[in-house]
Amino acid sequence: MTRSLRNALPPLLLVVLLALAYVLPFQGTRHLWGTDEGRYSGVAAEMLDSGDWLVPHRHPEHEHLSKPPMTYWALAGSMAAFGKNEWALRLPGALAFVLTLACVFVMGKRLVPERPWWPPLVCAGTAMLFLASNAISTDPLLCGFETLGMTGFVLAWRDPDERIARRGALILGLGFGLAFLTKGPPGLVPLIPSVWYWARHRRDFRANPFGWKALAVWAPIALTWFVLVVWSHPQRLDYFLGYETYGRIFTKEADRHPQWYGWIMAYGPVALVGALPWTLVVLWNRLRHGPGAALDGEADRQTTHFLLLWLLVSLVVFCIARSRLILYVLPLLVPFGLWAAHRTRHMAFTTIGKVLLAAWFALLVAIKVLLPTLAASQFDGKDSYSLSQGIRTQVREPVNEVVFVDETALYGVRIYLGMPVLRVDYGPSRNPAVDMTLQQALAQRRPQRLWLVNRKTKDYFAGEIARQGFHAREVFSFGRFHGFRVEPATGTTPQPTTPAAPAPEAGPDE
Repeated sequence: MTRSLRNALPPLLLVVLLALAYVLPFQGTRHLWGTDEGRYSGVAAEMLDSGDWLVPHRHPEHEHLSKPPMTYWALAGSMAAFGKNEWALRLPGALAFVLTLACVFVMGKRLVPERPWWPPLVCAGTAMLFLASNAISTDPLLCGFETLGMTGFVLAWRDPDERIARRGALILGLGFGLAFLTKGPPGLVPLIPSVWYWARHRRDFRANPFGWKALAVWAPIALTWFVLVVWSHPQRLDYFLGYETYGRIFTKEADRHPQWYGWIMAYGPVALVGALPWTLVVLWNRLRHGPGAALDGEADRQTTHFLLLWLLVSLVVFCIARSRLILYVLPLLVPFGLWAAHRTRHMAFTTIGKVLLAAWFALLVAIKVLLPTLAASQFDGKDSYSLSQGIRTQVREPVNEVVFVDETALYGVRIYLGMPVLRVDYGPSRNPAVDMTLQQALAQRRPQRLWLVNRKTKDYFAGEIARQGFHAREVFSFGRFHGFRVEPATGTTPQPTTPAAPAPEAGPDE
């Protein structure tokens, strides 16, 4: 261990401990909301229960390959250690937040040497970065791993110790290998501005961040899982390259703000709210000291150029892609935080300023604590725990599987009730989230299923069940959901299976 590394470890350890103390409290105070949190959790639970850690499944009979397995591995490992509860499911996101801050501190020592503690403090206080650590998603982990990879790039560029600079390539390969294993090609987006910058400023680098060592670390981490799953079923390659890559970038199949203005709808809130308070702090500092106050020389200009290139080129890529969600740009708050810290590193903090900064951190923690109350109306009918409690208290007959019919499935039921969740539609669907048609599900003749439909389509469902030669008996009602047991109808001849008319439109919130 070099002397510089020994000297760096104590402050780095302090950053990690403070970050843990900041992010871990109240991680388990919120239920599983929406389809995404429940789906990630349910797939991880299925992985843990089945023992199949290679191919993710959202149902014992239906695989789920929309994302590589890193997030599911992290969630399943956490549940194996701490049980199937919300705190364990949110632990990986919290640890990814800690990893992000630790990496920002390491980069801050090279990019903002006057105040190396300031960049991690800025990132810790960025609203969206902190609150996203409470979400069960791929994006907090992706943010941590991408930041780790970019830390390797900065070490190769700026570390004064040549041995540490050479290790930057290994760290870059490790970080982006894990990022690729978390979300596939989108995990490599920061490499676009990085390669661009390196190609234009090679002479300024102390080591090559993109040599064979980086590739030797990256390839086995990033590609082994893909090779294994495609080797056993070659048709999966078409799904990975077609729907998950080409489809999400160039088509509107994913239906996530695909309009030409969709990037404003998806990413505008990040600029307006998610990056607070530092957008206002930077603006205030600029008004007081002018645009060039933070640039003391060529090194500072290079730092500003690199951070803006990292931020803006990556943002353009996400704006061009036609699948857009707010958390997709979560990793971009890291270069923004570093840039904001660099621009404000000379700010003098008055007593009032310190009080306001402490109050902001307290407010973020308070929002996290109060989030179940503040956002309850937004997730009315999308709370897997409440739905599960309703099923547990109202349904008096044995249930071993929950089936969502023509309705977005709340896979969090898998965590709270410990039973598989199935999603079916009335007819064939190109949506990879749909497991089978209603006809196929009825043909399985599994009597202990609970069939959940929207209250606006329950009569249509009962009619379709009758056309198939079955009888739908209502046993459950909770919010927008009505639950049925499906039983053979005596003396009934099944009718043609094609629905006579499309099901009524339930609406986006129904």
